[in-house]
Amino acid sequence: MVNRHRPRTALPATLLVLMALVLAGCTATAKFPSPDALDDPRPVFMVEHGWHTSLVLTREDKSMVRYVYGDWRWYAQQETGGLRVLPTLFARTQGALGRASLESPASERALRAQTRVVIDDVHTFQASATRVEALLERLDARFDAARDTRAHSDAYGLDFVHDDKPYTLWDNSNHVVAEWLRALDVEVTGNPIYGRWRIPND
Repeated sequence: MVNRHRPRTALPATLLVLMALVLAGCTATAKFPSPDALDDPRPVFMVEHGWHTSLVLTREDKSMVRYVYGDWRWYAQQETGGLRVLPTLFARTQGALGRASLESPASERALRAQTRVVIDDVHTFQASATRVEALLERLDARFDAARDTRAHSDAYGLDFVHDDKPYTLWDNSNHVVAEWLRALDVEVTGNPIYGRWRIPND
């Protein structure tokens, strides 16, 4: 049985309240492509973990790969103390790209069974296999280019590498996932700064 870990947010309770007041209107909508318009659809899973979002892509052999983005010291090194809160949120810190390979079948049930962190919601949609392969190639190349910085996290069940993209609250995991979604022809509007996603007809 997988012991599920709740990723610690970089926001303590008082800061959460303040951020909620300031960012009350910050939401994003993700409109997935119609599967009827796809010649070669392949399942993709957009996974919500509270304030954070990850993306699970399906490979040609029906296995899956989960990609995440975050702050290096917070996630890869698990430096989650109070002194890390402000720099993690408001400074440009070292970004981290995380990856985990998941066994087939490409299904929500298999995804949940193999993911070590708490999952709040999974949004399954179909994307063009050509677009999925292109995004996989890009992310795999991005990960492999920094392999010499690799660090494994048992708590998250992920391998992390340094990413060239600096991390800030204003360009966080949700914004990066939004970029990945757009590469799959998903229409993303609004600001997903703290992962409040609206999914029409979901």
